[in-house]
Amino acid sequence: MTLLSTPIPQRQLNTFSSAPLRRIPRCCPPTIFVRLTFCRTDHCLPPMLADIRAAFTFLTILPLGSLAAMRKPGATFAWFPLVGLCIGVALLTVAHLSPFDRDLTAFFILLIWAIVTGGLHLDGFGDCCDGLLASVRPAERLRIMRDPRAGVWAAAGLSLLLLGKWLALRTVAVEWLPLAPVFGRWAMVWAAYRFPAIRSEGLGARFRDGLTKGQVLIASASVVLLLTSPEIAALWLLIFAFTTVFGRWAARRLGGGINGDVYGAICELSELLCLLYLGLVYG
Repeated sequence: MTLLSTPIPQRQLNTFSSAPLRRIPRCCPPTIFVRLTFCRTDHCLPPMLADIRAAFTFLTILPLGSLAAMRKPGATFAWFPLVGLCIGVALLTVAHLSPFDRDLTAFFILLIWAIVTGGLHLDGFGDCCDGLLASVRPAERLRIMRDPRAGVWAAAGLSLLLLGKWLALRTVAVEWLPLAPVFGRWAMVWAAYRFPAIRSEGLGARFRDGLTKGQVLIASASVVLLLTSPEIAALWLLIFAFTTVFGRWAARRLGGGINGDVYGAICELSELLCLLYLGLVYG
């Protein structure tokens, strides 16, 4: 009774609340997960973990924090392929646990793929279909891409994209499935570094702030670890070539630069290209 009625000093309460995290080594994987998940601000995280958390927050629906407090948004590009790898592992898990046949399994993989990413890149792809394919001036194309309404080109493009992914997923050996989201997100890193932003404002321009060659090298190094055969190395070169050509074409259509919608389109088309290639080589 005496213990329950005796007030505990606030300083001692603070010590009790923070002691568990201090007793566990900071390099311990469970500690990294706890810090990424439960730290309310990026100031309580090491810079690298804060950048990783921001990358997951931006590219997935995981509620790991707010993007408003990011120190250098461009630094998150270094970890885009890591986010893609985690998405790929989730898709691989769905493929192995699915009790359905190949067709339905491909559908559920595609469904989880869209849900985990929040449809972010699909939205950008649809906007690009409406804007880049319009026979108007570059300024009008940008206005069309900012319009929240979907046009005929967006509806047709998204339908064909999702149909193509579903058909390709039916032919791809599941062990190669994680490569598509990894290479798709690496393609965004290369596009953001290679081509200027068409506008100084907007989400795409904001995320380029702080993007340097170092982030591109880190993202590329993580992809190099997956190049386990000449066929996979050829796929990476194919994605590099496609991103460069498509980004240059999109920049001309928009008047000299690209935006966040083009990043999304590059990611989606790179993933489709990966699936088609993997289905052809390893299907």
